[in-house]
Amino acid sequence: MRHVLIAVATLASTPALAAPDWLQPVLVGEIDWRQHVSEVEGFDGVTLARLRVGARAYPVPWLMASGVAEWAQEKPALVDAFVAATLGESLRLSMGMSKTPLFISARDENLETRAIPELSLLAQTFWPRRDLGIEAWWAPKALPVEAWVRVGNGSRSPLGNDNSLPALDARVDGRWGRARGNVDAFWGFRAGAGVHVENAYDRAGIGGIGPQNFVFYRPPPVSGPRSVVEAHARLDVGPVRVLAEGAAAWERRSRDTDGNPNTPREGLPRMESQGASLEVSWVVVGRPRGDGARWPVAPNDPTGMDAVNAGQVPTGAVELGARVERLWLGRGASDIQPGGTTGGALAVRWWVTSFFGLGAAGYAQRYDTAPLEDPGRRNSWLALARATVSVP
Repeated sequence: MRHVLIAVATLASTPALAAPDWLQPVLVGEIDWRQHVSEVEGFDGVTLARLRVGARAYPVPWLMASGVAEWAQEKPALVDAFVAATLGESLRLSMGMSKTPLFISARDENLETRAIPELSLLAQTFWPRRDLGIEAWWAPKALPVEAWVRVGNGSRSPLGNDNSLPALDARVDGRWGRARGNVDAFWGFRAGAGVHVENAYDRAGIGGIGPQNFVFYRPPPVSGPRSVVEAHARLDVGPVRVLAEGAAAWERRSRDTDGNPNTPREGLPRMESQGASLEVSWVVVGRPRGDGARWPVAPNDPTGMDAVNAGQVPTGAVELGARVERLWLGRGASDIQPGGTTGGALAVRWWVTSFFGLGAAGYAQRYDTAPLEDPGRRNSWLALARATVSVP
């Protein structure tokens, strides 16, 4: 283990040593061992879960530019490509391809640093993910408030929109204690809500997506206004964190009956979906999580390199996580078969150093309706072991 850590530390620190002070390299690598309930849901064995490579530049103190690409499928995809300017102490404006504001678990935490690997079923299904747009963030020092407003394409693509109308995202949070950045506070609380509004044009409706991106429920296309609302609350008490999130969506549907784009489309029944998630995590060993996006660390050796240099294996931080959730999908339309799932997950993460972690997780689901690819099965499970490198 010590030799592995030294090799990883050398690899992680070399770009930083070669780069100027204003340039910060970004490297995220995750290697998995996976065992699925069926080959329909994914490949078993060892695989590269994701590889993110990029950089953040700070040419002046108030300006930041980020560019990151990810190799997680058969070809690379753009993850971040934006410029952000901080105006004063409480206002930041950004423009480009980046995360949309909704959901604490999706927006506020880095994917590789979560107590339970990968996003929840709720966030996988309802989060608008990344988009090309303009965003304003406001967090006045005198008030326990944090707010985001974003206008974007709504298409999840850096190449443009599929219609002439933009999407709107907005989120407002109240935050107290550790959630306001006071890392030494014993407790912290953050609660708020967000909304996403767009006009979809013959786009796939909100479907059920599992932890490894397997689509277990495929709704029909939607066309017209689409609205997603979400609410969230997160409580930190010492080393324990409780996160509750819920979401609902309304999607209009229509169809072209004559092939003429200039004539009105025939309206179809509206489709509705809901979901809820409850997650509990406990940092058994190490410093409790703060409001930032990084994982827990050892209090006396945050980087872990003191132990490595002394010829010892770092204690690091150990975190346990558990989650239960429920999705109701494709409701309210008599011509559509509804779907959904009840799921749960357990995980243990050993954050060995500030840049290297190991973990294991198990997921289980019970589908309301069997997936199209495997019509005779409604149960699903996944076992996963993961090694993670994250710099910075």
